[in-house]
Amino acid sequence: MKSNNLHSLIKSLTKSEKRFITLNTQIHKGDKVYLKLLEAIDKQDIYDEKLILHQFKNEAFINQFSVAKNYLQSFILKQLRHFHSNLKASIECKNYLIEVEILFWKGQYRLAEKHIIKTEKIAKKYEFFLILEDLNNWRSRIYTAQLKLDTDYKITFEDQSKTNIEMYQNILDYKELTNTTQLLIKKSEIIRDSKEQLVYDKLLKNPLLVDANNAKSNQAKYGYYVLNSVIKRMVGEVDESEKYRKDLLTFLESKPYLIQENPIHYIAAIHNILMNCLVVKDYELFEKTIKKLKNYDFKMPHEKAYVFSTLCLFELGYYTERKEYDNAIKFVETTLSNYNELSGLLNMEHEFLLHYHAGLAQYHRGEYNQALKWINKVINLTSKELRVDVKASAYILNILIHYDLENNDILPYLLKSTVAFLKQNKMFRKIDQVFLSTFSNIPLKSNKKETIFYLTQKLQEMNKVKEKNTIISDVNYFEWIKNRIS
Repeated sequence: MKSNNLHSLIKSLTKSEKRFITLNTQIHKGDKVYLKLLEAIDKQDIYDEKLILHQFKNEAFINQFSVAKNYLQSFILKQLRHFHSNLKASIECKNYLIEVEILFWKGQYRLAEKHIIKTEKIAKKYEFFLILEDLNNWRSRIYTAQLKLDTDYKITFEDQSKTNIEMYQNILDYKELTNTTQLLIKKSEIIRDSKEQLVYDKLLKNPLLVDANNAKSNQAKYGYYVLNSVIKRMVGEVDESEKYRKDLLTFLESKPYLIQENPIHYIAAIHNILMNCLVVKDYELFEKTIKKLKNYDFKMPHEKAYVFSTLCLFELGYYTERKEYDNAIKFVETTLSNYNELSGLLNMEHEFLLHYHAGLAQYHRGEYNQALKWINKVINLTSKELRVDVKASAYILNILIHYDLENNDILPYLLKSTVAFLKQNKMFRKIDQVFLSTFSNIPLKSNKKETIFYLTQKLQEMNKVKEKNTIISDVNYFEWIKNRIS
């Protein structure tokens, strides 16, 4: 049973969308066989093409089934285009642009001009510079066509091409900086050596980040706030980072139409505030901010998936931060299982972090087998786009879980792969080295006296290490050993 794009599209339709499509199908004369096909595919939770072929074996279209599927898919997309024509300002502008072009080729220049004026008002408000450039182009073509028909035709318009291109280039400059920063952070959310420190210092000196006036549009300003908040956090300027995070949220909330057009920016801004709240332990602001996310009316599946993964990530983070592991597990069991329909839309990095937090909560509750299932999901993801610091933590947590499960035979292999991963990613600090060496020849738990003596020696060895910051912040190495001794 293979997956199918058409099946996925049909299953994503809301009740309102299905009703709209069904009503528009009634306009067509003759047998509504394509509607029957839509309904048949919709009834399948898992796509089974053989069953569909058998069900419609007496229909003529079955001889060219791939053509029939393409027709149905095109029909659905066309209806969705009509249904959502006013969903976003950008969609509305693009629809008007299509009408401008149609009117131009029909020679309806005056009406096309009116459409341009109407579209231009929206595009200027939302700063759609490429659309403004398209409108500028059509206005010029209409002017030329009108002049050929009527030499007395006069219209004055200002050519905004240079301004549009410059403004859009400014946005691209911030995007380029954002991409550079994202690539750095995807490797790790800690600065691992002096070379990385120099890269971040150089980024902060970029004129685009030094002066807010260099951000020429709302989209560029969004980049300005985000980049400063992220980079300043990385270099340890926590207070400055927090200021930029709050400024970004204030900026967006002062322009509600921007949030409506692109809710993802708003979700990301809240995401940054929530992350900072957990770092500085500002739980009052955390609860106030997360309510904004829960109370906002997000409409489209992509938006809802982003909200869901963010809520899961931070509610789990909140519970683990406050050591409310029972609440964390309850959240996992009741919430994650109810949103399987969004799983294909979840951000891979968020899903990666969700699995880690769930495993961490199970570990702290002493439910090691369950913890192992979640942690294995983290380790088995091989994408290079995922954070190596979280994966490193998962590797170490994996060792601790297997030790508590008394799977001593597997510890040498786990230790070898973990050390190799840490070294490969420049994350093998002295404190991690000493702690992990504990598992190279740790006595069996059954030999209590020998185990206590061995762990006591390791604790003394760790206390001599000057740098106490570990790669895994969610488990305290010293507390772990003390708990095993006691």
